[in-house]
Amino acid sequence: MTTIPPQATSNTSLSQPVVFYPGTLCDERVFMPCWRDIDIPKRAFAPLQWAESLEHMLALSRDRLDYFDEPAHLVGFSMGGYVAALSALEQPLKVASLTLIGSYPGPFGEQERQARKNIIQTIKNKKYQGMSDSRLKQFVSALDNTQVVDTIKAMESDLGPAVLAAQMGALSEREDLTTRLGKAKFKIHFLVGEHDKIAPPNRISALSANIANSQFKIIASAGHMLPLEQPNALAQYFAENFS
Repeated sequence: MTTIPPQATSNTSLSQPVVFYPGTLCDERVFMPCWRDIDIPKRAFAPLQWAESLEHMLALSRDRLDYFDEPAHLVGFSMGGYVAALSALEQPLKVASLTLIGSYPGPFGEQERQARKNIIQTIKNKKYQGMSDSRLKQFVSALDNTQVVDTIKAMESDLGPAVLAAQMGALSEREDLTTRLGKAKFKIHFLVGEHDKIAPPNRISALSANIANSQFKIIASAGHMLPLEQPNALAQYFAENFS
């Protein structure tokens, strides 16, 4: 399915490049509401849904960073935050700042790793039936926001279980980037939804407190799917902090 990024409807414009990285089972649609609220002429999107491995994801990131002759702001949501962080550490001279939205750049605990293995096995056995309502409740602050829920379900349906298995397999065993990020020279922004159950605010706040060159912000009335639930607040944050 081909999607056409929307044109911004506001007068706010960013002069520097911004590269966006989507989360698990997400594509451009996760950022489109935000893009409608802010004009980013030098905008690129890393299509992580195309990748079959972490190295492939990083290759897509390198390609997008090569679009620009000046440092770019890297914006990663959830899984995409980890890829953006690793990309930033790999090519720091190409980075103006790093923004992690609902994303923890550390390793998964044993429970999460096992849960991922179970999902991958279910997909291999052709028994995966999609995201349940109970699982969906972990991602959004309110299930009655039909526009957000419909977008999540549409992305899941279009990308499919094979993409989910590839993404989970690519990042189940991953390096802890927190120490390296603490030594980074570029600015790091940690954004998290008030009701995020995947990347809880207290956990992200504690991480930010140990990274000198970072700032932390909670976005009200949002769960994990912050870019879809509060796109206006996200666009405003970019306008105020990307220069």
